[in-house]
Amino acid sequence: MNHDVIRVEIFMDEKTIVVINQNGNSKSFPRCGITKIESFVQEMLKSGNLDDLVSN
Repeated sequence: MNHDVIRVEIFMDEKTIVVINQNGNSKSFPRCGITKIESFVQEMLKSGNLDDLVSN
């Protein structure tokens, strides 16, 4: 397991969730009624959907 600290910022509006890493690289997702944003981002990390942000 990787123990490096990865810092991300999360921005959202009624339509989009945007995750930005410490290098300024971002990835966006449609909000689609998601209300538990922190859980959503944690699940995206676990499933590998944010690997391109983590590896930078």
